[in-house]
Amino acid sequence: MKNDIIIGILQPSYLAWIPLFKRMIMSDIFIYLDDVKYSKNSFHNRNRIKTPQGSLTLTVPVLYKGNSSRSIQQMPISNSTKWKSKHWRAIELNYSKTNFFKQLSLILKNNVYSQSWEYLADLNIKIIELFKDYLGITTKCYRSSELNIKSSGNEKLIDICKYFNANKFIVKSGTEHYHPKEIFLEHNIEFEYFLNTPESYNQIYGDFIADLSILDFAMNCGPNSFNGEGINYEDWQYRFIKRSHDYSRDRE
Repeated sequence: MKNDIIIGILQPSYLAWIPLFKRMIMSDIFIYLDDVKYSKNSFHNRNRIKTPQGSLTLTVPVLYKGNSSRSIQQMPISNSTKWKSKHWRAIELNYSKTNFFKQLSLILKNNVYSQSWEYLADLNIKIIELFKDYLGITTKCYRSSELNIKSSGNEKLIDICKYFNANKFIVKSGTEHYHPKEIFLEHNIEFEYFLNTPESYNQIYGDFIADLSILDFAMNCGPNSFNGEGINYEDWQYRFIKRSHDYSRDRE
């Protein structure tokens, strides 16, 4: 019997939020979809952290004018402002009292905020990979721009699945209008449903705020958070995949 190969495909965002890493954990192979069109006012170049006053959005300035048709991979960063020092100062001010700031600050300062960045995708993927390694995620990851797949839309997603011989594709529940199930089944690709149910973890500054950057989770919960502190991801992964299978059967 053929073993299932589960693939997750998602656009890389700045300081990506927790659901990206949840999909990565569910996946045997994870693809950074970096050769699709950049979307203005999206999370491609921004995300939220926590402050004593609530959430704060950090935005990487990009040279959108004259480049509006470019992909995430080709979107140039505007380095005429001191965005790196401003972002780092915001992170330092708001997370310096967390348990894991000292070790994470060295990783981020040396590998991100002290480096030069020309294109958005390079920055985003570097940050994701740093957190992936820090949190002990072992999923194999690739950039779609490296695969030389020229199709678009759902056809591109199907072609990526075929490239890796994946027979299961992770989709968020309720998005069948974007990803019609039948066209994937024509290529023997089934859906693995992703149910994004926020789970709380220990945070500084009062009441829990959901859907922040992975930065908030890592600063508060640390590198062993998948096996104890914060969210127990081994238990979460079992429950999540089981629930997704049940959900899929219910929709047949």
